[in-house]
Amino acid sequence: MDELYELPFSRLPHPKHRQTKLPAYEMIKFSVTILRGCFGGCSFCSITEHEGRIIQSRSEASILGEIERIRDVTPGFTGNISDLGGPTANMYRLACKSREIEAACKKPSCVFPDICDNLGTDHGPLVALYRKARAIKGIKRVFIASGVRYDLAVRSPEWIRELAQHHTGGYLKIAPEHTEDAPLKHMMKPGIGAYDRFKELFDRYSLEAGKEQYLIPYFIAAHPGTTDEDMLNLALWLKRNSFRPDQVQAFLPSPMATATAMYHTGYNPLRSLKKRERVHVIKDLERRRLHKAFLRYHDPGNWPVLREALRRMGRTDLIGPGKDRLVPSYQPAHARGGEGYRGRIQPGVALTQHTGLPPRAGEQSSQRGPDRPLARAGEQSSQRGPDRPLARATSDKRGPLPKRRPR
Repeated sequence: MDELYELPFSRLPHPKHRQTKLPAYEMIKFSVTILRGCFGGCSFCSITEHEGRIIQSRSEASILGEIERIRDVTPGFTGNISDLGGPTANMYRLACKSREIEAACKKPSCVFPDICDNLGTDHGPLVALYRKARAIKGIKRVFIASGVRYDLAVRSPEWIRELAQHHTGGYLKIAPEHTEDAPLKHMMKPGIGAYDRFKELFDRYSLEAGKEQYLIPYFIAAHPGTTDEDMLNLALWLKRNSFRPDQVQAFLPSPMATATAMYHTGYNPLRSLKKRERVHVIKDLERRRLHKAFLRYHDPGNWPVLREALRRMGRTDLIGPGKDRLVPSYQPAHARGGEGYRGRIQPGVALTQHTGLPPRAGEQSSQRGPDRPLARAGEQSSQRGPDRPLARATSDKRGPLPKRRPR
């Protein structure tokens, strides 16, 4: 790890893109990777398959040396390190207590359904690293932007104190993903109680430091194992806690993820054939949009589809005025958009160079006008007007083409 990260990288985009503003580069140009791998085993994520389940951590000297190089050679550096992290912020130097058990273990996760007794959860080395990074001359702030595994964090309150008082810039992103037991079980995520405990500690230590800081929770809609009732309960939890998510995510089956196998087969692949478990899967576009609408219950554009769903579910008690209701019974005249509106949009025609777009600069277009589609192979574009459909290779009037004689 150290040898790789200490190679003389320029920390700049490829020369071909030096004049282009790359959003991904802007996000990571002042960040430092301190570890690789993840033993979380979340079913919707494939990081474990890409980087391994065993955590590979860099040495303190290597990490601090990279921070100094960023300070000395990276253009535009103002003294703020944007992230010290990796796939998960707080798995640095965490490992199984026994090498023999680690070598033989076949569990997909070290923290689900509970944190393994053989897993070391001491965050002391990470706290020491943070303090040394802050002490480097020329470094003003060191932020933590990688995801936090909060069920591990509550085992080390001192790390949460360090995070809240020195490494959070007002908001901390965290991903409970859901509040209900069934979806969380299929996601292989901890229960919402661990989030509540983390929030309690984070708020306490922020208050001790005289800082007003907030957690920004992330949630997934339409994950395998999620029902309409689960999403309704999540929406009610969001409203009780005064959360109004802006950008929300619906589950998409991605390669190498366990949840992708659930999505395509309807079964949990982690169960044996004798104990196989059916998984409720949402593939219908209308229901996927409904689940996203539950996450954005506060958007007036989503109220019509939510009212319709609540009536269908027999929960008309949640329609109307009041803090204990999910959506009002009226619709503002100016309201538009939302998941219900998206469902009414008709698909348009995607133009390409073969269906109406002009040719690229430098291409030959002498045989057709800029607004005329390209003719297909074997057809004469001059025999038809711009609005006439393309002729077929075989015409009904002429009959089928004659067969070729064998040579």
